Amino acid sequence: MVARRALVLLLVTSFIVAGIPSRARAAQPTDAAAGVAEAFVNLLLRDAEVQQLLQAVVSEIPAATEEQLEQFAQLAVSGATPEDLDQQLQLIVSSLPEATQSNIEQLITRLAYVAGFGLMAGAIFKFKQHKDNPTQIHIGQPVALLFIAAALLIIPSIFQSTGTTLFGQ
Repeated sequence: MVARRALVLLLVTSFIVAGIPSRARAAQPTDAAAGVAEAFVNLLLRDAEVQQLLQAVVSEIPAATEEQLEQFAQLAVSGATPEDLDQQLQLIVSSLPEATQSNIEQLITRLAYVAGFGLMAGAIFKFKQHKDNPTQIHIGQPVALLFIAAALLIIPSIFQSTGTTLFGQ
């Protein structure tokens, strides 16, 4: 359970530390297709609950944890053993309050849903492109997007039921 939470925490904090696109930058699409995709993703990310979770996670991560994450990244790049990485990650996770850990898990779940819906829209768009010009867009692209979208939409419920089965409440 701790390893799963540590992995989730690492994933979310890496997204947070890397920086989430600002609304001003996302509002300036470079070309028409990218603009439509970005507008759709921005529409999905404007969900009040996602915004509230994102703000809660960002505001609850202390500066010391950010420094620990930077040290963890340097340790991972330097070729440390998996045991050293596991110890460092457990230290980082244990320093966070339970509420923050819960918010991070909820944020990852919601972002998986958002990404799933976004890829589903992309798959529909690619199917339309394939119908219009089958020689340029192969059928494999939209099918792959469709399967990835389905996986992203199903994975949160699988993780929740599997986690409950294995670890209890």
